Amino acid sequence: MIGSTTLLIAEGSGVLLPGQGGVPVAPELHANQVVAWVSIAVAYFGAVAALGWAISKAVRQRQILPLVLFVAGLVAANIEPLGDSVGAIVYANDIPWLSYTLMGHRIPAFIFVGAAPYVAIGGYLVYTYLLNGRSLRDIFVLSAVYVGIPEVLIEMVWYFSHVSRYYGANPTLIFGMPAYSIVQNTTLLPVYGVVIYFSARYLTGRRIWLLVLFIPATTIGYIVGVSWPVYQALHSSAPAPIMWLAALMVIATSIASTYVLLQIPELRRIREQASGAAASNSAVHSLA
Repeated sequence: MIGSTTLLIAEGSGVLLPGQGGVPVAPELHANQVVAWVSIAVAYFGAVAALGWAISKAVRQRQILPLVLFVAGLVAANIEPLGDSVGAIVYANDIPWLSYTLMGHRIPAFIFVGAAPYVAIGGYLVYTYLLNGRSLRDIFVLSAVYVGIPEVLIEMVWYFSHVSRYYGANPTLIFGMPAYSIVQNTTLLPVYGVVIYFSARYLTGRRIWLLVLFIPATTIGYIVGVSWPVYQALHSSAPAPIMWLAALMVIATSIASTYVLLQIPELRRIREQASGAAASNSAVHSLA
C-alpha cells in the first residue's frame, strides 16, 4: 500500500522515482574493508601533507595562496553529493569510520578531504605553469599524470572492491569508469589553473579568499556544464548509441573549452615570451 501511494505521489508531482521511466537505481554495495581503510588512510595522509605544505609556504615564503586553495578544496568536497546525483555514482553503505549524508547520498570520510590536496597542490602547480609560460603540452601532461592516470587507477580499484560504482545503463564504462569522466576530470585541472591565475593577479589582499567561493563554483559549473548531455541520457536510460553520442559531445566540449581558456591573450602572450626567451638562450649557448 505504501509503495503504491509513493508511486501515485511521484506521478502526481511529475517527478519519477528511481526505477521509474528509465531513472536508474543505485545498487547495494559491500565494500572490501581493507581497500576502504587504505583509501581513508591515503586521503587523510594526503590532506595532512598538503596542509603542512600550505602552512610552510605561508610561514616561510609569505605565500597565502596554497592555504587558500586547501580551504577551497575542503569546501569543494561538499559538492560531491550533487555530482553523485547527476553522475549516477554511489558509495558502499558499509565503508567504515566517519560518514555524512547530503542530498540523500551517504558520503564516506575520505571524500571530505579528498579534494583538498588535489586543489591545493594540483591547482597551484598549474597556476605556476601558467605564470611561467609553460607550453600547452606541459600543462596537459601534468593534468594527465596528476589527475587522469591516478584517477583511473583509483576508480578501477574502487570498482573491483565494491567501494563505489557508476550505475545505470552506461556503455561507456572502462573498468568501471565512464570514458567521458576521465577526460572531464583531467581537463578540470587547467580550468582551475586559469581561475587561480586571474584571481591571484587581480584580487589583492584578503580578496584572494574569494577563491574559497570560486573553486567550488568552478568545479560544479564545469562538470555539469560540459557533461549535461550524458547526464540527461544516463538518467533517461537512453540506448547505447545515444549514450555514446552524448559521451563524445562531453569529451569534445571538455577538450575544446579548456583549450579556448588557455588561449586567453594574456596567457598566450606569457607562453610566447617564455618560448622566445628559451629560443634566445639556446642560440646564445650554441654560439658559445
